[in-house]
Amino acid sequence: MSLYTKVSLKERLCLITWSWYSMCVATGGIAVLLSRTPHQFHGITIIGKIVYILNLVLFTGISCCMTLRFCNRPAEIKESFQRPTETYFFPTFLLAIATIILGAEAYGTDACGPWLQVALRIVFWIYVACSLSVGIFHNWYLYSTVMGRKQHFPLPRVLPSFPTMLCGTVASSIAGNQPREHALPIIIGGLTLQGFGIMMSILIYAEYHYYLNKHGLPEPSQRPKMFIAAGPWSFTALAFIGMAKHAIEKFPPRYIISDAVPGSTGTVSISTGEIALVIASLTSIFMWCMAFFHMCVAILSMFSMLRCFGGPGAAPMSMSYWSMVFPNTGFVIATISIGEVLESEGIKWVGSILTILQISVWLGVGLATVYGVSTRRMLWPADAKRSA
Repeated sequence: MSLYTKVSLKERLCLITWSWYSMCVATGGIAVLLSRTPHQFHGITIIGKIVYILNLVLFTGISCCMTLRFCNRPAEIKESFQRPTETYFFPTFLLAIATIILGAEAYGTDACGPWLQVALRIVFWIYVACSLSVGIFHNWYLYSTVMGRKQHFPLPRVLPSFPTMLCGTVASSIAGNQPREHALPIIIGGLTLQGFGIMMSILIYAEYHYYLNKHGLPEPSQRPKMFIAAGPWSFTALAFIGMAKHAIEKFPPRYIISDAVPGSTGTVSISTGEIALVIASLTSIFMWCMAFFHMCVAILSMFSMLRCFGGPGAAPMSMSYWSMVFPNTGFVIATISIGEVLESEGIKWVGSILTILQISVWLGVGLATVYGVSTRRMLWPADAKRSA
């Protein structure tokens, strides 16, 4: 007979950390992906809405557990920011909110009245303020505490700047249904923070590649996080294209161009929005390639640790496996966006195939998480014995 320590449900729920919001980020991303996949079929919208509601349930449940944890032991609030394995994942809370906003635009626009667009633009600017504050103050906190000495794998350091990057993605989603006077600042604001996010990510990429060249591949438990590297490139690509598409309609015809040609009052043959779309499309293609490279490196690294390929074996199930979902979802949507702007049916079909594969990964990681929790491999005190 195997021995195990009795642990209450409350004790287990209090073990939920900031990283559990990555499950919401992944689920919300899948809901958005279902609304964007180019080859729709009857009922896919219903499936997408179910996944979106599931995301709302997960977000509410995890938030309640975090509240229970901090109320049960208030010192945990401070301690959660002092542990490198947790503090770097605090921004996933904001990323989860971003997917909720994206899902509301995707599934609520046709079902709700004009009030939704008013609410979305108000929420957008609140999200901008919160994500920019986190991008500045959380990064400053990590610098001031020299947290990087405790977090040797560089890629999680991208996460504090990730919410600002999704401001561009959110702007590219909601700007199309906003009046011009509101859409214009939304696009400019989204572009500003998207640029901030990708530039901060590029600085981390340099450290990440230096790490790989000096130390080789990370240990198995860290390898799922390698997929994070595909995220910034992918989300920047789809955000640029999305915002540029809306710029054609929302930008005044002579916006910026009138300043380039002083005294000119005649009509122009090409608008600022059209120029933006061309530049955004061409730029997004090479960004997609960089995302593809990092995703392939991550996939090969995952396969190389399997015993059938001579590796040490896959790491036990943990929340790091959810890093395989959301960044790759951005890659799939970026692929679809490029296929649409290039009017390539072949690229669109690639996007549809990738959608199926990505949903399979999401389901696989989700089932593994349920199995891990039910068998006490997850959400179980490290010092308590687990039943066999």
